Amino acid sequence: MDETMDESIEPTEGIGTAGATVAGKAPSGAGEEDGAPPDVGALFVPLGGFEPGEERLVDERDAACCERLHERYRERCRDRGPGEATGERFAEVCADWLAWLDADGFDPFDCEADKLCALAVLMTDSLAARDAFIMTLVASPDAHDAADFVGFAVHPHAPGNAARMERELNAAFAKPQRPDVERILRGVEICERAAQIVPDGFAAHPLAVASYGMWWVGDARALETAAHAIMLDEGMRLAGIILTALLRGVVPQWLGRRP
Repeated sequence: MDETMDESIEPTEGIGTAGATVAGKAPSGAGEEDGAPPDVGALFVPLGGFEPGEERLVDERDAACCERLHERYRERCRDRGPGEATGERFAEVCADWLAWLDADGFDPFDCEADKLCALAVLMTDSLAARDAFIMTLVASPDAHDAADFVGFAVHPHAPGNAARMERELNAAFAKPQRPDVERILRGVEICERAAQIVPDGFAAHPLAVASYGMWWVGDARALETAAHAIMLDEGMRLAGIILTALLRGVVPQWLGRRP
């Protein structure tokens, strides 16, 4: 991917610094009150979903769709700036994403290929949008509309949006109550399905988001999925953060209180 596009829109205080780490330091995770990190191996169990090593079959039509979307985004960034370019796409893609998360009888194989391509490309082209999709999974369950997250995606550097993201993410991380695991796992499956059908250049970010969701709910596949994302993109910082959190025993508080 074009590095200049990522650098121009990457949030300085986003998912990577507000959840798994705060100002570069790992917060106390579940079971760390006595100074010893928790036994992550005991907290994480394999949950249902795709296997990280499953074969990926990329249709040339989906590959072409991804390239068209990516080129269109680059043109919009040049003509109107990254904020407007992201805003132009985020509302529609996020609306589809939220509809999948809340659908009755959800099946990731029912997700339309063109919409999965749009999701994967947007996560790749805009790190702020990628972080906003993560917020739809782990932040307050009262926010279920694309408009609730557009600020994170379009204006990530605005002081109010940056502070709100950090506040909400840290609150969710420290919350002892069980999150909506089923909904988070739906998001994981959507990202895994998207990564299956798009070219390598657009698969790493969906896999990193999937690994984040897995880490949040204690899915043992988080490690392998994060490693897969890094194999596709060695500069994938989000997946690196998940690997570091797992190695340090940093997990959301609720996992240490799970029966």
